[in-house]
Amino acid sequence: MLPRAYCELLLTDDVVVDDTEAHHLLHVLRLKPGDPLQLFDGCGLEADAVVTRISRREVFCTVTTRRHTSQIDRVRITVIAAPPKADRLKWMVEKLTEIGVARLILLKTDRTEVTSRESRTEKLRSSVIAACKQCRRNELMELSPLRTLPCVLSDVGAARLPGELWIAHPAPSMPTLFSDAVMPVSSRLLLIGPEGGFTDAELQAALNAGARMISWPHAILRIETAAVVFAAQLLSS
Repeated sequence: MLPRAYCELLLTDDVVVDDTEAHHLLHVLRLKPGDPLQLFDGCGLEADAVVTRISRREVFCTVTTRRHTSQIDRVRITVIAAPPKADRLKWMVEKLTEIGVARLILLKTDRTEVTSRESRTEKLRSSVIAACKQCRRNELMELSPLRTLPCVLSDVGAARLPGELWIAHPAPSMPTLFSDAVMPVSSRLLLIGPEGGFTDAELQAALNAGARMISWPHAILRIETAAVVFAAQLLSS
């Protein structure tokens, strides 16, 4: 299987891989001129290429073939989640990328406890790129910075954030998922609360906005576990 690297500009035949991606190709994979590799631009374009020249910080490549990939036939999932702490957030970002979530919006609720440094999306982007390389996904999961629940629900109501709305919340029994769906949907939104869950007022606001509840039987899941488990269910239904 060919090694993969992220390269933002793939529209010309001669491209340059730099920064951390070049470091990985040069010092971890130890590619040399003449070695084949695969490049992706994060927007659905994938290319086969050959290394033509290297420098200390750059890898020069020639593109031989290009392919466009699309997820248009899949339901688009946006996870709107309170960020867990430190490495747990990184893990969540990686796994959501791997299973095919389109977008992650970090959520600020009354019980959210996170520092601005932990939730910086530019730092998390490297985890998205690494996961895309590993799982051979060609479209980067979109990352959005902290937004409040009222702001999110306002966007849902105004159709600025379209999709069937779901909220993860413990329930006495597991609801039967999607049994009352009239027709397939193209996009779904999944709200995941912080440790301690949503407040009663936040839950009611989401339900008033049309949210449907989803839960796991006999257990309370951690933020990152709930995000991955429920996103996978919504993707596969």
